[in-house]
Amino acid sequence: MEEIELRPCLLVAFCAGAGSWVYLNRNTVRGDYALLFYVLSAMALHYFVHASALPYSSVLATSSLLAVYFASLLTFTVGYRLSPWHPLAQYPGPTLWTMSSLFLSKLSLTGRRHKILDALHQRYGPFMRIAPNTLSINTPSGVSIYQTMEKSEAYRRPARIKVVTMFFKNEIEKLHRERKKIWATLFTPSGQLELIPALERRTWHLMQCLERRQSQSPDGLVDLSLAVAHWSYDFMGDMVFGGCNKYELMENGDPRGFITTGKNALVLLDSIGQSPWLMDIMWHIPTSKTMRHLISNSKEMMLTRLKTKPRPGQRDLMSYLIEAGVPQLDLEREALVAIQAGSDNTSITMSLSLYFLLAEPRYYDQLQTELDKAFPNPTGPLPVNDLMALPLLNAAINETLRFSSPYFIPRVVPEGGSTIDGKYIPPGTIVALAAYSQQTSAENFYPDPQVYRPERWLEGGLGPETKTNKAALASFSFGPHACVARNFAYQEMRFVLARLILAYDMKLPAEFDIQGFRDGILNMRTTLLEKKLVVRVTRRSGVDLDRAFAAAAVA
Repeated sequence: MEEIELRPCLLVAFCAGAGSWVYLNRNTVRGDYALLFYVLSAMALHYFVHASALPYSSVLATSSLLAVYFASLLTFTVGYRLSPWHPLAQYPGPTLWTMSSLFLSKLSLTGRRHKILDALHQRYGPFMRIAPNTLSINTPSGVSIYQTMEKSEAYRRPARIKVVTMFFKNEIEKLHRERKKIWATLFTPSGQLELIPALERRTWHLMQCLERRQSQSPDGLVDLSLAVAHWSYDFMGDMVFGGCNKYELMENGDPRGFITTGKNALVLLDSIGQSPWLMDIMWHIPTSKTMRHLISNSKEMMLTRLKTKPRPGQRDLMSYLIEAGVPQLDLEREALVAIQAGSDNTSITMSLSLYFLLAEPRYYDQLQTELDKAFPNPTGPLPVNDLMALPLLNAAINETLRFSSPYFIPRVVPEGGSTIDGKYIPPGTIVALAAYSQQTSAENFYPDPQVYRPERWLEGGLGPETKTNKAALASFSFGPHACVARNFAYQEMRFVLARLILAYDMKLPAEFDIQGFRDGILNMRTTLLEKKLVVRVTRRSGVDLDRAFAAAAVA
């Protein structure tokens, strides 16, 4: 065979890299497909080189051609992203971050993305480029992106999940809207009333759990955040599956790691999800076992539900979805979404509400006084409307949400682009509101925007100069993808906090590091606590809980 010169082949490899850049710049390619293409192409190239009469080692020649190809692809990619011709070139931001989304993924894994972005916004301004095609927007007008824009590729379903769910991005948005209507049926006023008996029963169980665990603790303290997390999972089992899944985390703990697995999955989605192509690849390797374990748990619970009827007189979420003819695979994934979304955010908000109240005991005392006045019988009924009418209770929850929901919720700009505060943003750009920055900004919350002050939500606020921009609270998002269970989540938090504060005097131990705990609150679409929220729980004088506990056991 006639010898082939390597130099022309290297030129072809360089041009192939440039051509690949042109194609990838115009099309979205799944990461696992791209990796498979590159692996097969490398194998084919090596075979071609080995079969040719090149005057070089076939391994050296193949490596050289691949090196030139990828160097060309990388050069054109990075060069374009840094060039003045990029559609987002006018927007400032950290130079390295404009080169690759991997830097945003790495930042997200720290759990302190919201604080770092807040500091960077002070340097670069309200519109900041934080990835090749991503802007962080720190302006009150930024909430408008959630009214008209759809979810970004950060919500792309992992490569092998072929279902329609409330959480993942769907190719046909009409399907998402139809599914949301089914969910919404559960959260109508009549639907929520059906959930109250389970909420009441599980809250008594939580109180028993706190007392039991504290009595078994050598230091006389109880991990409040862990107990509340177990409560939320047990209650969501009732709400989603009608109570037919007997895991009982408050009773048995979490030996199968449901909560940890769910949190780890959300961490991966929130961090690696900022580089969707990487998530496609990771789904096929052992690091995705967290997600697979979560899906396996969901499938097991769904199969149990299909064989079991819920409690008499109580409808669960699955009953609405089953009646609507939702396919079983979709049911399994919807159950996964419901359990995680319903248990995780609500439980952490309640735990942090108690942390803030106990860190400033005067607020705990004031709220206890408000509740005592509204409910003279501390173990009696807690009507929904009465709870909604309590100013300080609602203020305490909203002030907690202001600090505990620094969510990064990306959307994609539609055809025709968008203009926000006079800034034109090209179509296809990923945009996200800097929620933490808005929720702790003096422009929206003044004075003391960085300090827990529930009075700001009350009539009169913190004085005549008070600013409390309720529209800036992005805890449940906005627009068509806003949380469908928002009202019921508030109802849960009001109910449980009221029950606990009416029944108990709680205190942080003297050695508790109040600031250290707050510094260890990490957010990655879920919230992780580096330190335990340990408290001492004491029954209030004259509060007879034994009768209520006995009634809950019978129910």
